[in-house]
Amino acid sequence: MKHQHILMALIAVSCSLFVGPVHAEKDPLERSLNAYYAGHYNAAYNFTVPLAGQGNPAALNLLGMMYELGRGVPQDPARSVVYYRKAAEKGDIHAQFNLAVSYNTGVGIPMNFQQAVKWYRRAADQGADFAQYNLATMYEEGSGVAQDFQQAAQWYRLAAEHGNPQAQNNLGWLYKRGRGVGKNLMVAYAWLDTAAVQGLHSAAEERDRIAAQLTQNEYAIARSLAEKYRQDYAGGKKK
Repeated sequence: MKHQHILMALIAVSCSLFVGPVHAEKDPLERSLNAYYAGHYNAAYNFTVPLAGQGNPAALNLLGMMYELGRGVPQDPARSVVYYRKAAEKGDIHAQFNLAVSYNTGVGIPMNFQQAVKWYRRAADQGADFAQYNLATMYEEGSGVAQDFQQAAQWYRLAAEHGNPQAQNNLGWLYKRGRGVGKNLMVAYAWLDTAAVQGLHSAAEERDRIAAQLTQNEYAIARSLAEKYRQDYAGGKKK
């Protein structure tokens, strides 16, 4: 399998989206999210509109998502971008990412890679691994920015250290090819292994191909490094 260049286009509502539904209703936004996760989109919309009217960035982002997907409202990608932008300008990390994806894909707004890079960077600077990954691919491909493998490696590394398997895979490939980093098959093996234990089968295939090229001593070093990366960046998963 080849180097992954998959656009991460998760429509992000809040951190809750990545860990499952919110159960306790400690504030009005949680009520909106609970209704949304339960599939009660009309109720979620009715709960969210007043919050968005108050300028709540997470609520604005949620409305943007509902308009983009047509959940509780008629589908209207152009209107979704309006809400994403309002939330993004208030610093909402998920809205910044969603706005970047809109520019990257031309959904609801004319495609503009430079603007996509701008908003990916805003979210990436706040530590969003999904934005760091997409920003890295922009640098690697030269989309919206001058092609820069060192910058690509930097952003892949940040995302990889947050546990992002696609970034771990791509960083492994950069080490294999010596692009933006010094060529090092042992480090390439370790990053590919870390992605593989998180379920990325293509990374496992490439890891095994690299293993066949290593000497016995190099393989021992690569395995030791891979174990460390698993513990640090893949929750200690074992092969």
